[in-house]
Amino acid sequence: MSQNTTERVPVTLVAGFLGSGKTTLVNRILSAQHEQRIAVIVNEFGEVGIDGRLVVGVEENVVQLSNGCLCCTVRGDLVTTVHDLLARRREAVETVPFDRILIEASGLASPGPAVQTLLADRSLAAQCRIDGVITLVNAPHIVQQLQEHPEASAQLGYADHIIVNHCDQCDAEALAAAEGAVLACNPHATMEKTSHADVEIPALLQMRTWETVTPRLMPSHASGGDLQPHTHDGHEHTEPHTCGVSTLTLRMDVPLDLNRLKLWLLFIVKRRSHELMRFKGILRCQNQAAAVIVQGVYQWVELRQGQEAAPAESVLVLIGRHLDAEELQREWADCRARA
Repeated sequence: MSQNTTERVPVTLVAGFLGSGKTTLVNRILSAQHEQRIAVIVNEFGEVGIDGRLVVGVEENVVQLSNGCLCCTVRGDLVTTVHDLLARRREAVETVPFDRILIEASGLASPGPAVQTLLADRSLAAQCRIDGVITLVNAPHIVQQLQEHPEASAQLGYADHIIVNHCDQCDAEALAAAEGAVLACNPHATMEKTSHADVEIPALLQMRTWETVTPRLMPSHASGGDLQPHTHDGHEHTEPHTCGVSTLTLRMDVPLDLNRLKLWLLFIVKRRSHELMRFKGILRCQNQAAAVIVQGVYQWVELRQGQEAAPAESVLVLIGRHLDAEELQREWADCRARA
């Protein structure tokens, strides 16, 4: 169902290490019956391998597909490419404009800079909205990939939804190890296990994970064994294991000082001692009747007033590499409002 061209276009970003199944998933999305016309952005046509049965024509760097979708290469940088696509959408006369942008990231790329680009560019932010970051992993190989390639753990750290793929190639023990490694990186993303990227496509295209925070502050799946969060003095964190990525959950049962909080968040996103990938929270701040919602990715931070009343307890979840839990806890405590 085509939407009005004045509405912000939802953007779905698909990430995953080499061999994780992004090609198969993209083709499934383009072939599925979801009543959405999609513009796909890739680095090279060869990386995605669009199913030849879908291709009906080629125009410059754009491949026209039989279901009304189109696929284009990155022209110089992501900003230029997205602006070109949006201009094409506004000027569409004879064809129905696309409803969604799907960005297929390189197998060696972190999704963080791409997401920040869409959020930080004012013109793009006014025309697009992030719907979700989907990361695929190769179940038989993810444990080794996390040990050897920092990019693999970054792809998991930024994810809103994780697809553990190629499960048919694992025995029960290997699959449990893969799931545990994924949870160690990001226990707060939703996760599903499958083979051949055989997932429910419509659900992937209606994630809206950047519009709400509350349901996503608690893990959607239980961690097992040594991956359970450890609790110390009001905060919880998962051990980084070999991937170097961990999750830290900070809690506060008294109001926060909003100005102190803003300064601290701006400070920690630029601190060089760690790599902060994602953070999100729902907070109770002094002199604020409504909840304060925090969203962040890479070096981009947003604080906004929520629609719900302020919670009794503030919760802030940080996902990143080399997080110093004790230091961050002390700084978080310093954001407490003074009477």
